[in-house]
Amino acid sequence: MDIKDKARGQLNWLERILHTLPGFKGYFERELRRDSDRLQREYVVKQLRRVKTGMNKVIQAAARAKDFDLLREYDLFVKELDKNIGAIRYADQGYTGFFDLLKIREAELDRVYEQDALAVEAASAFADQFRKLAAAPLDSSGLAPLREGLEQMVGLFEQRTALLKGYAQGEAK
Repeated sequence: MDIKDKARGQLNWLERILHTLPGFKGYFERELRRDSDRLQREYVVKQLRRVKTGMNKVIQAAARAKDFDLLREYDLFVKELDKNIGAIRYADQGYTGFFDLLKIREAELDRVYEQDALAVEAASAFADQFRKLAAAPLDSSGLAPLREGLEQMVGLFEQRTALLKGYAQGEAK
């Protein structure tokens, strides 16, 4: 069950009645898309922030151990992570307005939601990978899987942005 279906299942009686009115259904679906999109991006950002908080603790441990090379690598990773948290948090939303130049159709929105679902899965895997890193002794080899996970998430959001801007797989339609 995806987030839109879950939201539809939680409608109260008044919302169900309003949903049957002509004209209101389209408005309601747009609002549902906005909320679903925002909730999925917030989940991904929340996972990334947890990793960032944990990385800050790992950085403190590296500082106490006076391992400055490791400290520099971890610090650079946290800066990259922070940059991507902002990019994902403020990514284009999964809908278009009435007067927008490019219109997003239902089929395109379905592909965007598929990208969002993949990003949610990637964020959960990324957080799990960090937990493994945090449990292991401090070294720079643990950052490689985290970098790959972060690159995967960034790639998913770049594909999502390309879909929203009217490009399929990075190529003009």
